[in-house]
Parts: sequence; structure tokens; C-alpha cells
Amino acid sequence: MKKRLLALLLVLVMVCSLTACGSKDDGKDAASNYPEKEVEVVYHSSVGSGGDIMIRAFDKALTNLADAGKINHKGWVVNNMPGGSGAVAWEYTAAADPDGYTLLGVSSTILTSPLMNEMDVNYESFTPIAILLVDPMVIAVPGTSPYNTFEELVEAAKNAPGTQSWAGGVAGELGFVAGMQVEKSFGIDINLVPFEGGGDAAASLMGGHLDAAIGEFAELSEAAESGDVKILASFNPLTVAGYEDTPTMADLGHSDIDVTKIRGILGPKDMPQDVVDAIRTQLKAMLEEESFLEYVEANGLLVEWHDGDDAMKLMADQTAMLQASLDEVNN
Repeated sequence: MKKRLLALLLVLVMVCSLTACGSKDDGKDAASNYPEKEVEVVYHSSVGSGGDIMIRAFDKALTNLADAGKINHKGWVVNNMPGGSGAVAWEYTAAADPDGYTLLGVSSTILTSPLMNEMDVNYESFTPIAILLVDPMVIAVPGTSPYNTFEELVEAAKNAPGTQSWAGGVAGELGFVAGMQVEKSFGIDINLVPFEGGGDAAASLMGGHLDAAIGEFAELSEAAESGDVKILASFNPLTVAGYEDTPTMADLGHSDIDVTKIRGILGPKDMPQDVVDAIRTQLKAMLEEESFLEYVEANGLLVEWHDGDDAMKLMADQTAMLQASLDEVNN
């Protein structure tokens, strides 16, 4: 009887050991199997905006890596959710299941908009997966505009205060803040027209309905190549062939204007760390993928990787800078 009992115990120990080994191999199931389906990626502006273009470029690069057998990627589905100066998209994502299947594409609007609008969400409402790009901002006019330099545009604005209309994004978008800075620094009075997405602003500019527009180079570069718009100035140095000589605000003697647009991916609060790590691993692999590098080069983007506490510090520092800028503009 004792031998039979001992044998049974040995069998149980072996079964438990095998089960434990299996669990160890599977280990972080959420991470090793992630993703098992398509991932919804939310953005706060419409199709054609710089952020929309970014998410689709990321998805293409990740898909290429998956096709090459380098990562597990089932595809990203872009959910464009304009409205509420960004709040609609952010509240939706903040309330989503933190399982990694709802992510948020962000730009500096996640920092500026809560400063200018009463909101229940801000960058601290999310898990900082990665901030990885700096997106150059430019000022452009219609291709048929009589102004060929930024100085000419400013001079006309000074001669007829309040008559020029510039696209500047919704109140809270970085383009809107940039417009306010330009007004104060150059001593001009312009009408900043709100647009939920850069694509809509670019279309209106090309249609001749605006005197100028502030937006991402990525949103306006194609129209510039076709001659439908002219890029007159930039807030950040441009590295794209043919645009290296575009004057910056510093070149124009206005280094007090500080506009740096960051881009990245956040997620709902309390995401499992192993899933966060899995997403970061995929995004880091993407940084060397050919189509991603082509997207970066074509749009003059700068790759700057920040995650976790580092990303939170970056956003906190930028928020403090933007608040100081807004305070100065409004005084």
C-alpha cells in the first residue's frame, strides 16, 4: 500500500513538474501570443493628417516585418476620431480595455490641448509606450499666392491687420499655439482658422480659401511638390532634399518661437508590462525597416526614442514649456 501511494505521489510530482515547465515555456502568454488579432489605433484627427499618415506608415513597416517572419503583427486598424479638440479620441482610448488591442497615436496636441481646454484627460491618463519622432512644422501659402517669401507675407499682414486667414488647427493643437507665437513675435494680427485635421486644412489652402497654413511638412510636402502650395518658412530645420534652405524662425530673427512636435504611441492605463514590452520590441524593430526609413526621410522626421519614465519626463517638460509659452503670449 505504501509503495502504491509512493508511486502515485511520484506520478503527481512528475505531472506537476511537466505542467510547471509548460507554464514556464509559455511564460508570459500575453506577450508571446500578442497580438492574436488586429489592433485598433485611435487618432484625434481626420484621414490625411500627419498623425493618420504616421500610423499607416507604422502599420506598413510592421506588416513588412511580419511578412519577413521577424515579428508577430496582425495589422493596425486606424480609427480616426476628430472632435472635442482631441478629447473624443483620448477619452475613448483611456476607457478602453488595457489589453493592448486599443492604442493611441499622439502628437504634441496631447500636451497643448488640455492646457487650453477643460478636459478630464491628458498625457498622464495613459501608458507611455513610446515617443519616437519629431515632426517638422512649416508655414505654407497657396501656389497662386503673390507671396514668395515669409517676409512678404508678414509685411502684407502688417499693412492690413486682421485680414489674413491662416489655418492653425483646433484650439489646443500645436499649430494653433505656433500661430499665436508668430502673431506676438512678429507683431501681426491674423485670423487663426480651426481645422480638426491637417488634411482638411491643406485642401482648403490649395483651394485658395486661406492666405496661409501652419502644419506638418508631411501634410503639405506632396502639395508643395506639385506646386499647389509654397512652403515659405519652417519652425524646425528641414533635411529633405530641395527644402534645406527653407528659413526657420531662428533664421528670420525670431528664435523666441519654440515649436517642437513630438509623435508616438500611448495606451490605456494599467496595461500588462509584458504586452507593453512586446509592443516596444516591435516598434524598435520598425526603426530599421526600409519603408519606415523612407517615410522618415521623405518627411524630414527625426527619430528620437523615449519610453516609460523617460517619455513621461519628456512630455512633462514639454508641457511646462508650452504652458510658459501660452502664459507669455496671453500676457
